[in-house]
Amino acid sequence: MKKTIFKLLLVLFLLVVYMYFLVWQNLPEELVVFEGETISMKTIFGIEINSNEETIETSSNNNEAIAKESGKKTLQISLFDKLLTKEVEVDVLPKTTVIPVGNIAGVKLYTSGVLVVGMSQIEGIDNKMYKPYENSGIEEGDRITKINETNITSTEELVECVNKSNGNNIQITYIHDEESKECSIEPVQTSQDEYKLGLWVRDSAAGVGTVTFYEPSTKTFGALRTWNNRY
Repeated sequence: MKKTIFKLLLVLFLLVVYMYFLVWQNLPEELVVFEGETISMKTIFGIEINSNEETIETSSNNNEAIAKESGKKTLQISLFDKLLTKEVEVDVLPKTTVIPVGNIAGVKLYTSGVLVVGMSQIEGIDNKMYKPYENSGIEEGDRITKINETNITSTEELVECVNKSNGNNIQITYIHDEESKECSIEPVQTSQDEYKLGLWVRDSAAGVGTVTFYEPSTKTFGALRTWNNRY
């Protein structure tokens, strides 16, 4: 009988420990809230929200807090107010008033150089598949600015420079993570007597969208748009 009771108590204890572990594991590490917003977390008995910040006020039951001022704050999550289990970084944003708009707007963007938006294999004149860009270091999102010291400002200029290479190595200057880099690529000749790098590029993007809101203090706006991309 005693062994049975002991086993039941042990199972119950392990279940409680596991339950506390699950709650602790699901506590967030970062939160983003607005001024005056209540910070509420799913906790259980004994897990409390504490703060040394004067700009964050905790509730009497210690499972909620109110962010009074904007800025980076820190909350401490403790067990029975004794064991510090976790710190939660809270980014309190100032209250913002936006004006709904709903007007249609046309937008056109130009890049400095040409933007790499994709990569694909090229079928050569020998009917084999090639990846000329492979191991060059160029990635999607990079901007090609020069080919053999010739400034590139449009897709037409890039196509012209690549075709003029006649399949010889070309030196490419490109921007990756705001850093200028160089590489060499040997273009592949296709059955249409063209030379290609296997890069999809564009020099501009145009589209029509709907301006959804306007924020007067910063004069910024948000919009939903559809781009007509040129490659």
